[in-house]
Amino acid sequence: MIRVKSRQKTEYGDFQTPMPLAEAVCRMLRADGVRPDCVLEPTCGQGTFLAAAANIFSDCKRLVGREWNRAYVAETRRRLSGTHCQVDLAQADFFQQDWSSLLKRQPGHLLVLGNPPWVTNSALGTLGSGNLPAKSNFQHERGLSAKTGKANFDISQWMILRLLETMPQQDCTLAMLCKTTVARKVLEQAWKSGLPIADSRIYKIDSREHFDASVDACLLVCQMQAAAPTTTCDVYEQLDADLISSVLGMHSGNLVADHRALARQKHLLDTQPTTRWRSGVKHDCRAVMQLERQGWCLVNGLGERVELEPDYLYPMMPAGAVYRGEVKQTDKFLIVPQKRTGEDTAPIESAAPRTWAYLQRHATRLADRKSSIYRGRPPFSIFGIGEYSFAKWKVAISALHKQLSFRVIPPQDGRPVMLDDTTYFLSFRTKKDAVATANRLNSPEVQEFYRAWIFWDAKRPITSEILQRLKAVD
Repeated sequence: MIRVKSRQKTEYGDFQTPMPLAEAVCRMLRADGVRPDCVLEPTCGQGTFLAAAANIFSDCKRLVGREWNRAYVAETRRRLSGTHCQVDLAQADFFQQDWSSLLKRQPGHLLVLGNPPWVTNSALGTLGSGNLPAKSNFQHERGLSAKTGKANFDISQWMILRLLETMPQQDCTLAMLCKTTVARKVLEQAWKSGLPIADSRIYKIDSREHFDASVDACLLVCQMQAAAPTTTCDVYEQLDADLISSVLGMHSGNLVADHRALARQKHLLDTQPTTRWRSGVKHDCRAVMQLERQGWCLVNGLGERVELEPDYLYPMMPAGAVYRGEVKQTDKFLIVPQKRTGEDTAPIESAAPRTWAYLQRHATRLADRKSSIYRGRPPFSIFGIGEYSFAKWKVAISALHKQLSFRVIPPQDGRPVMLDDTTYFLSFRTKKDAVATANRLNSPEVQEFYRAWIFWDAKRPITSEILQRLKAVD
């Protein structure tokens, strides 16, 4: 059966918490020593978390809920009608609510509990939704994103940070279901801002089971205590797990995936990186620029048979082949019209007239490339090209695949192999140096060092910034 998301679910991230999960969360918090006098849910929906809290926390005296949907407020009121707790429910817009005042006037130990919307500001902008916070540079972005406030972020990230900023600094706990990436971003920004988080934990949950959503999700728990702030977070594989699987933390202003692993391999950290990892060629027109050998012919992505001079044609290794270790031979080729970024492409006309005619024939496609980096550049320009691209030996890794596999990329028929822009690589003049570097990168201690920095659920888990943190061999 095909599921169609309603506008309400898309616009408001309306994933109601199932009661079994809400009760499991409350039982885990109770077992961990949380004994709230008041439970407040800032986006209470149909009241599942508040009902679970009333059942699980016997000492709770007060339940507070705020919700934009009036029908949900009425449903929650009905649901809580028989509870022993005092109930304070109201229809409210999260982005207009005075959270500082509301949170501070709650008596005793306060538990802020909930499941804020799982939706990004970009998605809401596409819908023309007004369900957004005021535009601001709350993520401290740079450049154009900072000026326009257009940087994409999860609405729940803004909400949770707002709650943490306004929560009382004593005797207060926050527990929120959210995407795992959101939990990390919240902690990173909270730690950088100096918010008084004395203890934090992440418990992974199965979002497919509970919400029919294909996303890594978790319960983020933060204890507020001004006197003893910390910058580490224990991570558990599930709500009822006894053992810590890893420890998030900060190191020199950067978020660390496994603080304990970094401590073991800290001697490998380069505090002033000198090794320069490069990304492969960026051209944004695969149908024209990439060719494949089929028999004795070269065929482009449009199905055209192509005859070109060898001058600007190089063997190409895609990221998938690097990941799989299929690096000895490739039938794919790339047109490389420049030796360096910004180089004039006019000499191609006389040096390789067939190549020039081919590029001219597809000039409209190349001119229509959307990225602004091509504007004002010579026709047929590419990026990620330089002297390093033409080294005959390389050591490469795919940035998209969830595996730390560094491969030696040899030349093919005496020609250097080009890599795509989802691949990072180092260049070498000799096979000996390339093999020695690959062996070191694939060693257990270097692998653990890199794993300490990598978040495998990220869209591009491996980055040049992470790769360059490894100290070069003297």
